[in-house]
Amino acid sequence: MSLMTSQEISRLNVKNLTFINHIKAMAVIGPSKKRDYFFVKTHQANFKGNLYVVHPSVKEIPNFDSNRIFSSVKDIPEDIDFVFISVPRSKILEVMKECAEKGVKLASIFTAEFSDAGTKEGIELEKELIKAAKDKVRILGPNGMGLFYPKLGIAWRPRFPTTEGNIAFLSQSGGICNLAIYSSIPLGITFSKVFSFGNGADLDFVDILYYLSNDSETEIIMCYLEGIKKDRGQDLKQVLAQNKKPIIMVKAGKSKSGALAAKTHTAAITGKNKVWKALFKQYNVIEVDSIEQMLYTTKLIENYGIFEINNVAVFSISGGYGVIMVDLLEKYGMKVPPFSSGTQNQLNKKFFIHGTSSKNPLDVSAQVFAAESMYEIMDLALSDREIDALILDLPSWYFNQDFHLKKNPQFEGKIIDALCLGKQHKKPLIPIIQRTICPEDRARAVKKLTEKKVPVFGDPLEFIPLLAKISEYAKKLKKKSP
Repeated sequence: MSLMTSQEISRLNVKNLTFINHIKAMAVIGPSKKRDYFFVKTHQANFKGNLYVVHPSVKEIPNFDSNRIFSSVKDIPEDIDFVFISVPRSKILEVMKECAEKGVKLASIFTAEFSDAGTKEGIELEKELIKAAKDKVRILGPNGMGLFYPKLGIAWRPRFPTTEGNIAFLSQSGGICNLAIYSSIPLGITFSKVFSFGNGADLDFVDILYYLSNDSETEIIMCYLEGIKKDRGQDLKQVLAQNKKPIIMVKAGKSKSGALAAKTHTAAITGKNKVWKALFKQYNVIEVDSIEQMLYTTKLIENYGIFEINNVAVFSISGGYGVIMVDLLEKYGMKVPPFSSGTQNQLNKKFFIHGTSSKNPLDVSAQVFAAESMYEIMDLALSDREIDALILDLPSWYFNQDFHLKKNPQFEGKIIDALCLGKQHKKPLIPIIQRTICPEDRARAVKKLTEKKVPVFGDPLEFIPLLAKISEYAKKLKKKSP
């Protein structure tokens, strides 16, 4: 994806953020001794450029170079690309004016109680803040966490993942950013950038979405949106029209109570739900209902790409659980059809224990302990041309040898190999490893599969509704293609 041009930016009424990819020096302005210099420590831990601290009276910070502490951002002897501001609200205009004079490119403002407070004073102060920036300093916030950028080591909290990835997250809520970032670690999701823009006084959802849709480091975009400014509707349509990347959206404030909560949270005007639904449908945005669904949808797309699923093979240890999965799949618009005659004939030869079934849904029952045959059965099912995906359940205790009649140290390795067959066939293979007992054994198996980019779930409802959403997205893409 090529970087945005000045002409495109002007035509679309969005702000230029391409400089973000080249941040070299930053400063934390207003660190608090009461908070034990929290934001200094979090940025110091990973930032790969030069880090400075700005405070009018602080001269020393434990384990921080005192030569990099200044009373004003203007006194720092090199250009500053990015500042993280956590000063009291009464000091914000003075600090912003100094940042504009210094030539700071981006400011993240953690300080709250502006338009989010819902007071005339707060709204007016936010307007004054924008004036003080003089259209020179781009602002994330106020009332936001700002920028998480693993590649450059920019992180506002400890223990944020350090591995850079290809997934971006854009959110009005800093708390939800924290939830998504920490939740990403066990899921194997890695980020290009995360933006928490709070009130969106300057940089808003539209500006950042356009930047990410043209960012060469980003391939999938996740969003938490409460609302946009009244005058940005047309701009958002234009940004969505030019976007070519999957957007997974959680739109909050759809109920009356939710809309009121959003207004008191970030002063967002949420808008009418029907209008948003129509917009997402028109521009092929994948809308989901929770942060968890957003992460799971992203996980599926990152692991298996954009896929269309019509016909599914179901593989079950329990015939009853297989029936449940068939019902759920058909509820969400997919089918569990018979295998082709050729595939069925080959599958019949692979079942050798009474009480099993070689038809779709496959019921392997006690034959599960024969790991080699499990591999062959999954391989055959996925090789059927009419089958688009395979879903199976495998309770956690099968990864513990105490539950095996005969010990087989090779069992786990062979089953892991079988669960990776979707990669070979270029079809989604999605295991459900139930969270029953043996949590350590389950965690070990899930870790191995996550490293091999195989998504694992503990409940069919965590992902089956999402398969239909991804399929619908794929179908619309196909219609757009010449």
